[in-house]
Amino acid sequence: MNTRSFVRTILLLILATFGPLAHASEINMRVFRINDHLLCFYDGRPDQAKVDPKVTNWADFGANNVGVATYVIHQGDRALVYDTFPSVAQAQWVRDYLAKAGIRHFVVVNSHWHLDHVGGNAVYADSTLIATEKSRQKLITHKAAIEAGTEEGPPAITPLQIPQVGLTADTTVAVGSIAVQLRPVNIHSADGLVVFLPADHLLLAGDTLEDTVTFVAEAAQIPDQRRNLLAMRQWDFARILPNHGNPDVIARGGYDKALIDVTRAYLRRLVEHAHDADFQKQPIDAYIADGVKQGTISLWWAYPDAHRNNLARVAEAWKDKPAPDFGP
Repeated sequence: MNTRSFVRTILLLILATFGPLAHASEINMRVFRINDHLLCFYDGRPDQAKVDPKVTNWADFGANNVGVATYVIHQGDRALVYDTFPSVAQAQWVRDYLAKAGIRHFVVVNSHWHLDHVGGNAVYADSTLIATEKSRQKLITHKAAIEAGTEEGPPAITPLQIPQVGLTADTTVAVGSIAVQLRPVNIHSADGLVVFLPADHLLLAGDTLEDTVTFVAEAAQIPDQRRNLLAMRQWDFARILPNHGNPDVIARGGYDKALIDVTRAYLRRLVEHAHDADFQKQPIDAYIADGVKQGTISLWWAYPDAHRNNLARVAEAWKDKPAPDFGP
């Protein structure tokens, strides 16, 4: 048995032992073919009636309940996998699917360090994993807590595979003849990394954009994030494929740039209303009515909880600061 086969065998034994600890919901994977070299793997978004409201964990709250996607750019026997789901079980489902399609060589790109995007990294321990250097350092710093299930609470991610390659600038990689641009961005989190496919005019957005609303992770950074969203809007793409969104929209090829406008408006409203006496009781409907009316986004049942989380984070970050002048 060669070294790679040995590593693969040991990995499968580890996954068989620990995989269930890193997965909360049952797998309900859907596969959408975006074009002849881009696949979307989509899991979660269960009907509300099927979810026990007393059972909460990071994998379900931030990912499975709202719906979570990963993307695979492929040509021949090679593929670039953009994020690896919350769990090793979900990631293994994807790798098995790709292996049956004849894909043997993998590169993994993590959009950022949050757990629902790196949970399945160990499935690709025999491959090259790429993230921003900021993501790498976050994962290194928090590795022990993530593997112990104390970073965001259980489920634990065991083992956590940290990317070997850390990027600090725009970088182009190739999947066969397909040019793939990896672009670091400070949107949603300061360690973000989006994928731009120039020939397809497609943006794989990670968590920088989301339908129904973005999760606020770094509330103090919202003014910078809004400026960076505006700068990203100027890039030459026509469609957006987020990691959390409406599966029907994703299956049809994604969102247009209006999703950026709705996201920027939502973030602005959060900060501008942060000092309202009833701020943390303000309903999500008041913040997204325009986007829903326009058909840019739709309200999914799990997002009011996300909105309440956002209100709490923004209230804490901006309680002692005046709202900035966002301009017109």
